[in-house]
Amino acid sequence: MDQAHNNNRTILVTGATGRQGGAAVRNLLTSGFRVLALTRDDTKPAAVQIRESGGEIIKGNLDQPESVEPFFRDLYGVFSVQNPWITGLEKEVEHGKRVIELSVKAGVKHVIYSSAGPGREGTGVPHFDTKLQVEESLKNSGLSYTILRPSGFMELMSDRDFFPPVAVWNITGKILGMHFPLNWIAVDDIGAAAALIFSDPEAWSKKEISLAGDRKSIAECMDLYSRVYGKSPFRLPMPVWLFKKIQPDLYAMFQWMIRENEPEAIVEQTRKLLPGALNVEAWMNMMKVKV
Repeated sequence: MDQAHNNNRTILVTGATGRQGGAAVRNLLTSGFRVLALTRDDTKPAAVQIRESGGEIIKGNLDQPESVEPFFRDLYGVFSVQNPWITGLEKEVEHGKRVIELSVKAGVKHVIYSSAGPGREGTGVPHFDTKLQVEESLKNSGLSYTILRPSGFMELMSDRDFFPPVAVWNITGKILGMHFPLNWIAVDDIGAAAALIFSDPEAWSKKEISLAGDRKSIAECMDLYSRVYGKSPFRLPMPVWLFKKIQPDLYAMFQWMIRENEPEAIVEQTRKLLPGALNVEAWMNMMKVKV
């Protein structure tokens, strides 16, 4: 695809100031796409950074369809991601379906939906089930689409919002076991996958793609952390009963993982799409340089 043709294509990214949305924006801009970055707060530092990088910030709220509907006109594609930890599960479904409805009405060429979980019922995990509802609407919409299923973010080990001293470095190993194999994906690689798909959407239409750049246990990640940073990760204790009370959804996810963990083959499949997908060690070294 030549650059001039690519520049005529406009992608709207929801949740643009979040992790996945931000990664999509960065990679789409690098690939030469025009990007409309949807956010409820255009004063956030992340929004300012997007604007400085060449993205177009659009202020709107999916609770108010009239505030976003004009931006869906003449779009080539939409990258759709919702955050149930911010909006709640009910709103996640509502917003996900609204993006689909607006895309259908506007005749959007291709939609990428970032989901989670194995893509089937019966997991007992609430935030997996809500995404299935959005997926069903997308599959029945008549739109050309691709569904991404990212594994656990490597950023769970670093971002303060995820409380890594408790969540990753303590409670995860306590519930699953320190040597339980886990699939990981760097958030930026989710954006890289989106850019590749939008560059050739016909090849990825109606495909469901699981993403993982590496497979490592908590013990292995701790060992890599110590080697890269020269110290052990900071850890804070939390009893399992308290975590279950505070985060019943995540506790249910851990129980599902114990029953049926993600297959190792996801890493190999991801590298066919993204040969340069980061493994945990490469990601840690990259984060060390950024710090």
